[in-house]
Amino acid sequence: MQICKIGPDKLHEALELVWEVFEKYEVPDYEEMGIQTFRHFISYHNMVEKINQGEMRFWGSYLNNYLVGVMALREGQHISLLFVRDKFHHLGIAGNLVRIAVNQIELEQPEIRAVTVNSSPYAVGFYEKMGFRALGPEKKADGIRFTSMRLEF
Repeated sequence: MQICKIGPDKLHEALELVWEVFEKYEVPDYEEMGIQTFRHFISYHNMVEKINQGEMRFWGSYLNNYLVGVMALREGQHISLLFVRDKFHHLGIAGNLVRIAVNQIELEQPEIRAVTVNSSPYAVGFYEKMGFRALGPEKKADGIRFTSMRLEF
């Protein structure tokens, strides 16, 4: 397994993976407005703009040059996207990507000492196992259901 940064040249592939996994695991929990909000958020144009502005950075987890997982870190300390292809769940890929986020924060912003995420209903259990704590009850904004969570280190 190899983890590396994803630039605009490989972003289409990464966003296709994100949509594929979202469609399978998240869509059943969302109303149409939330699905459309998410689809717009992960549009190539929107994400390239965020990368070019330095607001968002992507990493991919590859197995024999096949992209199996994607993570995006926003504003240096917030996990904005974390998706792993279904055939590769429970193999530690998402955990490794979270550790990359923690390492980047420790390296670049040692004063921060935490990473945050707005977890989908499907992923709350995973984040809890990683040591994240909910900051309050589930919320909904623009049709997107999420639980704000934080991991201190």
